[in-house]
Amino acid sequence: MTKYYQQRLIAVIALSFLSFTSPLLLIRNATAENLSTSKASPKEINSLIKKLKSNDEREINAAIKKLRKIGKSGIPALIEALQDKNLLVHRSAAEVLKQIGRPAIPALVKALKNSDVNLRRRAINVLSVLLNSSEIYYDFVFLDVGSQSSFSLKKVGAEAQAAVPEIIRLLKDSDAGVRGSAASVLGNIGAEAKTAVPQLVPLLKDSDENVRSSTASALGNIGAEAKAEAKTAVPQLVPLLKDSDENVRSSTASALGNIGAEAKAAVSPLIVLLKDSDAGVRSSAAEALGQIGAESKTAVPQLVLLLKDSDAGVRSSAAFALGQISAECKTAVPQLVLLLKDSDTKVRSSAAFALGNIGADAKIAMPQLILLLKDSDVGVRIRAAYALGSIGAEAKIAMPQLVSLLKDSDTNVRKIAVSALEYIALSLQEKVKTLTSPELNQAVSNLESALKILAEPKADLSQSTIANLRVYINVLKAEQNARLFNVITQNKWVAATIIYLIFFPSLWLAILRLRPLWLLRINDALKPYEFKLPETLGGAPVRTRDLTFFSFFLYRPRVLDAWVWAHIKTVREQFSKNKTVKSRATYIPVAFELDDKKVPELRGEDLQSIFTKKRICLLIWGEGGIGKTSIACQIADRAMEADKTKRLCKHLMIPILIEELESKFLAAKHPFLEAISGQLKSISNHPTSIERELLQHLLQQRRILVITDHFSEMAETTQKEINPNSSDFPVNALVVTSRLDSTMRNVPKTTIHPLRIEGSELSAFMEKYLDKLGKLHLFNGSQFHYVCGDLAKLLEEIRIQGRSTTVLFAKLYADVLIAKMEGVKDQNLPQNIPDLMLEYVKQLNRDVADNRLPNRNVYEDAQLLAWECLKLTYRPASTKIKDAINALSVLNSQNAEQRLNYLEEKLHLIQTNLPSQENVRFVLDPVAEYLAGLHLVENYDNNESKWRDFLIDADFQNAPEAIKGFMFAVRDCYLAKIPGAKDTDFLPQQITSRYNVTITAVAVSP
Repeated sequence: MTKYYQQRLIAVIALSFLSFTSPLLLIRNATAENLSTSKASPKEINSLIKKLKSNDEREINAAIKKLRKIGKSGIPALIEALQDKNLLVHRSAAEVLKQIGRPAIPALVKALKNSDVNLRRRAINVLSVLLNSSEIYYDFVFLDVGSQSSFSLKKVGAEAQAAVPEIIRLLKDSDAGVRGSAASVLGNIGAEAKTAVPQLVPLLKDSDENVRSSTASALGNIGAEAKAEAKTAVPQLVPLLKDSDENVRSSTASALGNIGAEAKAAVSPLIVLLKDSDAGVRSSAAEALGQIGAESKTAVPQLVLLLKDSDAGVRSSAAFALGQISAECKTAVPQLVLLLKDSDTKVRSSAAFALGNIGADAKIAMPQLILLLKDSDVGVRIRAAYALGSIGAEAKIAMPQLVSLLKDSDTNVRKIAVSALEYIALSLQEKVKTLTSPELNQAVSNLESALKILAEPKADLSQSTIANLRVYINVLKAEQNARLFNVITQNKWVAATIIYLIFFPSLWLAILRLRPLWLLRINDALKPYEFKLPETLGGAPVRTRDLTFFSFFLYRPRVLDAWVWAHIKTVREQFSKNKTVKSRATYIPVAFELDDKKVPELRGEDLQSIFTKKRICLLIWGEGGIGKTSIACQIADRAMEADKTKRLCKHLMIPILIEELESKFLAAKHPFLEAISGQLKSISNHPTSIERELLQHLLQQRRILVITDHFSEMAETTQKEINPNSSDFPVNALVVTSRLDSTMRNVPKTTIHPLRIEGSELSAFMEKYLDKLGKLHLFNGSQFHYVCGDLAKLLEEIRIQGRSTTVLFAKLYADVLIAKMEGVKDQNLPQNIPDLMLEYVKQLNRDVADNRLPNRNVYEDAQLLAWECLKLTYRPASTKIKDAINALSVLNSQNAEQRLNYLEEKLHLIQTNLPSQENVRFVLDPVAEYLAGLHLVENYDNNESKWRDFLIDADFQNAPEAIKGFMFAVRDCYLAKIPGAKDTDFLPQQITSRYNVTITAVAVSP
């Protein structure tokens, strides 16, 4: 838990830093990118270079500006000018090359081979600047608290990698300046230069101290990310800690720190360096020991001594290092407390950080930390709040001051104050039984005060934070209530004979009628009061709840209805926010078969007749995109309907949407029940897991409607866990969506089969859909007629194959059409289903307001991720988030996690499965199938050998009906995207024959 709050703190610091620095970088990059180029002859270029020798500064600046605009074509002449002995010429040439940027890198690399040492030296210096600044982007990396920096700037680019071999060669240059610069450049490149480690190591013994210092720094920079390669240099780095030059010693210490725990062999020499005469060396040594971490515990005594060093930087580094070693630093707490009063801001901040990492053992620092909450420095206030939060329940005395900090002028201070209050509240929840009643009451009061501040619109904090605090308050209040009931039951033996037969039944009945939910609270209070009869009487367990007749009243329908009513508002809100539900919000009724009886649309009376049964199993089946999940969501809405006349049954029901059983649930004794419990806790914002006995009664008495979506796409092991025929199956109200009508074959059930949209019904459906979106006005009568005709042509191939014209295809086409009618310039009407899917993705991407990714990149990511979700079973399923990120990294190593978040948070194309948030899946299964098909066609093209392997893998699935939708999608993608593709080609012909696709002629209207 402490590590979580450490990361929260680091994130705040990183954001604060970037808020100041990112505009500068953006300006710099924008300037570089906006340099226009112009054509010039060699004669003009040479003339400009000659002007660099002028004594007129204005003439030199004008020449530099023109050469910069000429750009790439002037690079050869500029490289030659680097050799000029005239100081103005070669300095100006270097400046122009820096401004030209990346295009100059190949020529500079070539110049590294020149025999002229001055050229090599100047070229490597220019490269150092270019490779240290080009292609920079922010990559937030939450580090362990072992690093004082909260983010890293990574440098990427093919030019940098291509330059590495030549730069390595310069490590053996005869000129010390060239060797040192080469080492520095390799260090700036970072992990991409890890192959240079063996060549860098010998330079640690170079006769030039600057070379040794640069080499040590380079190894440290490489080791920050490529620790496995850099650790081989540790034995050679350690002797340099005794180097005669203080810069070498300092650089070496920093390098060992960057390598981290792999440099544990350097701990003893680093401890010696803590007594170095140079303050910079002492500071670097302390930082290195902190970065090495727990392996540096032997350094604690010496680090404690440095807390009194005369240099503020040394004191700060020592304090921070103690915080990174943390577990072994309890003895340092008194000295760290003294540093909280230090005159230097960084020292106070580092001391607070260290105390925060030490945690509960630093509770003696609380008074001084509370004072620091009013420090003039933002960073000090942030780390003081963090430290108090890390101390946990013992810091309850600081809650009033932390509540006041919620009104701080700095946003980051307010956020860390909220985090601290959350952690203290969580710790109090865990230790609630040990709190005195006054302490408990004070904690509740403080948290409620915080909640009032956070609820204000100007607080600008996430709803999840507010929800967490509410949960903790509810837990503490529950303990208050429990203690009240304990007082009531303290003297139970005195009045037992009087109240046994009369009082208890009357009491429970009155509570049942007036306050049914109290029975659940009383149940919690009575649970501990159970005992066994003496062995002479059989030794049977006896429950107080049974002796007082309480059990007869506990789970009556009135109690369960009260529980559902208490949570239904939250459930409605949370259910409507579910991404699966949200994407089906616009519902247009379609005809369906109800147990082989055709029904024009979903009506309340049809459903009510189903839900009067004591045990309900409703199967909604049909191919992907036909509207199964939409119907299930409509049923869920009716289960929560406030109007009794429209409700599924007399009582309210809480819908629980299960889209998969995650691995952590499958390991449980009752996986399906555990999944339902987790979803119920999440959807109702319940502070604790739902009591098993209560959950079972809610399920048995149909107060919970369980909707199992994508059943046919689930793994066989998961399907076996959802078996209504099992004697211990807990659910009495079950809705299942599946692509197969054979699902739940031997289970008594009602079936709903959404019907295809026939040609005559297509225009009516489109009219209703456009009208519901408020877009029908975009089309006049003739336009609407032609629109429906175009859609009919698009879907003709599907009808020829005997497949359904699904609701999804019609809706997606309508959405694309609306965009075109509203004047979107690049909106094209699709000519086939694969193009429809791409246009749908394109439309989603167009709606992104900020930091929009190119369509091509989005297509590639979405198609690859779709295949990642289907490749194991050939059915739309979820995939682990880490596997999704790895797959995207293979496609493009840059920003894989951010690109995955883009697909979810910006495009809403995928969603994270709740409640574990370990997996992701596509919101719409047919979209996933077609995107995966496009991915395969792009990679396999018309390679028959690869398609044969693909079909063999499909055969091994042993589920032809379940994967038919995907196989049809692959066929469509092949015919649409392979030039000259025909139905008689190998792949289409094989899919047609294997999956019984019947090609039928369609009558053409005259």
